[in-house]
Amino acid sequence: MDHTHHMPEGAALAAPEWLIASVGILFLGFAGFYLYRLFRPTMVKNAIGFFDWEGEAGHFICMLAMASHLASWLIPVPAIAWSWILGFGTLYYAARAMTWGKRLSYNKQWWDWTHSGMFLGMFTMFQALPLSPLLLTLFNLGMLLFWAWFSSYYVRDSILDARAGKTLSFISDLAHLSMGVAMLLMALFPALLMPGHSHHSSHPDHSQHNAPMSHSMPLHEHGGDLPDDICGR
Repeated sequence: MDHTHHMPEGAALAAPEWLIASVGILFLGFAGFYLYRLFRPTMVKNAIGFFDWEGEAGHFICMLAMASHLASWLIPVPAIAWSWILGFGTLYYAARAMTWGKRLSYNKQWWDWTHSGMFLGMFTMFQALPLSPLLLTLFNLGMLLFWAWFSSYYVRDSILDARAGKTLSFISDLAHLSMGVAMLLMALFPALLMPGHSHHSSHPDHSQHNAPMSHSMPLHEHGGDLPDDICGR
């Protein structure tokens, strides 16, 4: 459960609703980008050396979930549905990391673990974790470090791909960087990108979404020549 509504009105740092909605629209655009990639396997393979339909579909789901969280009027999917979808994605990529993902010539095991972490972090936007205060504090700190590392990684990747003129990979880098920064900000400032928490909103809505990792504390591609990119893009 999100506890940011227990804060005094001036204590919760909240972005204006128009900014939150704009970021939601941005993620909807990224979702469209991955959907386009999903149906253009030859184009993707020519650009990065391989095509991973599971990866493309997973990225599409993540971006769509971000858009739904930030602007539910764009993607009116119930929070309970996202909880099941993202929970499944967390387990799916963990299973892939330990089993069939090892047999994919283009895949690296840590890519799958990173995807599992992405899904898990986003799962907490829609569903509170039933953990003790101590375990939840440790989980919050772990996810905070994860998103900080994730964001810094894609700062590097976006610069490298921009310099190399790899448009498809660069856009994917920006999508990941945007997700990492948004999740990191929500981990540090739980109400910042929570629709309904804006000081300009007179009717806050706490029924649909949580701030990631905020339930007990206020924390909440390279292709070709650079094969170690997280998502192999």
